[in-house]
Amino acid sequence: MMLGYQTVLLAAGIAVLAGASWRLLDAPTFDRFAGRLLRAWWRRWAIYQRQWLRVVSACGLSTTDHHGEALVPKLVAVRSSWVWDSLHIRMAKGQTAEDYGQALDRLANSFKARAASIRVLKPGKIALDFQRREPFDEMPIPLPAMPESIAGVDLRKLEIGRDEFGRPFSLDLAKRDLHVLLAGESGAGKGSWLWSLLRALAPMIRAGHVRLWVIDPKGGMEFGSGREMFHDFADGDRDGLRLMRKYVATLDERKFELGRQGIRTATPSRETPLDVLICDELAAMTAYTDRDIRVEFHQLLSKALTQYRAVGGRIIGATQEPTKDVVPMRGLFPTKISLRVDAASYVDMCLGEGMRDLGAFADKIPAYLPGVAYAKTDGRKEPRRVRAAFTTDDDIAELVAFCTELGNVTPIRPEIELPDGTSSNPYEVDFEDFEDDGQNVDEVEEVEYFEGDDEEEDIA
Repeated sequence: MMLGYQTVLLAAGIAVLAGASWRLLDAPTFDRFAGRLLRAWWRRWAIYQRQWLRVVSACGLSTTDHHGEALVPKLVAVRSSWVWDSLHIRMAKGQTAEDYGQALDRLANSFKARAASIRVLKPGKIALDFQRREPFDEMPIPLPAMPESIAGVDLRKLEIGRDEFGRPFSLDLAKRDLHVLLAGESGAGKGSWLWSLLRALAPMIRAGHVRLWVIDPKGGMEFGSGREMFHDFADGDRDGLRLMRKYVATLDERKFELGRQGIRTATPSRETPLDVLICDELAAMTAYTDRDIRVEFHQLLSKALTQYRAVGGRIIGATQEPTKDVVPMRGLFPTKISLRVDAASYVDMCLGEGMRDLGAFADKIPAYLPGVAYAKTDGRKEPRRVRAAFTTDDDIAELVAFCTELGNVTPIRPEIELPDGTSSNPYEVDFEDFEDDGQNVDEVEEVEYFEGDDEEEDIA
């Protein structure tokens, strides 16, 4: 009997020690697989159930029937994330969701919550959502250091900011985050997300391994300062359609060329760069423009989202309204990020059905926290609460200077002197068995202009 008792205590001690070690070594993973279950169980019985009757009575949510018997709403379940608690409530007879809405502030104060909201789950059942903490209030989000060379860029880990546990948050443009949809109202921080991504790609942009195609329909107010580092830039809807046509034609040509060579996946290089198209406001191209523009743009964008993964096409789109009318192709974006949005319905429209029920309360993000968002990627059920680092005008100027200053560029081939005595700078010359023995310059095979267009030209 004693041996069995000691064995149980030993096993319990080992389990507690293992759990504590897991929590200390990898808090996000622990919270995802075990922490939220333990926390939900603990908070239900120690915090909510223990004082449930007293609180609902004090808030005027208990009633009586015709026999004088008390009718009290029942706490059915508790779900807990790192930031929010969701209480599933079966309402008492004669109650409506509006009764709880009127008492919402009193309930939040009673349970010492920072904020609260209410959802109707089904007839007679609601969810009360309480925000317990705001990790980004005191968590600094430093701007990630800009890589100095291509060797410092990992397309699988392009750091944008931090998640709610303080862990670096990255996008993977190599395999997972092929296309990204950003939704957020004005001032929510979409610009910081986009500029942080470009900052992480800076050395590859400078070397020509990444080309940027940018559509800024608002007259270039957001991205006009970076036009020097872009391969192509459009600041209006018709110019945006022109750019989209060129983008699709370029990648179509590469698709057929690589197919003829038997290459299934292109490797980013000067010859086959990663072509990243950024549209700062999709609605201006897909909804709020002339019909001929939006119809053709929709067709071209849908084609780009479905056909260019292997040849190096990537799409980053931003919108204020993630509705089906505004972004009809939103299901083609494998990675979706919702910043602060105007309506609760926008959360599921952007991230996918049921994401708000899983704790993605993007409509509750405070206005004083721009850049905070919920990110949903394919292959992961739960959304992640993250924040992008703030990018200032000086940071943008530094990025543009880094990507465009000729002296910063490391040429792919060494600079040489041409037979006529001129320097190859700013050109890069590729030749075979060339010797300075009076050959005509026609024997030089190809010349690539370093800045601007990467198309090859023959020297005549």
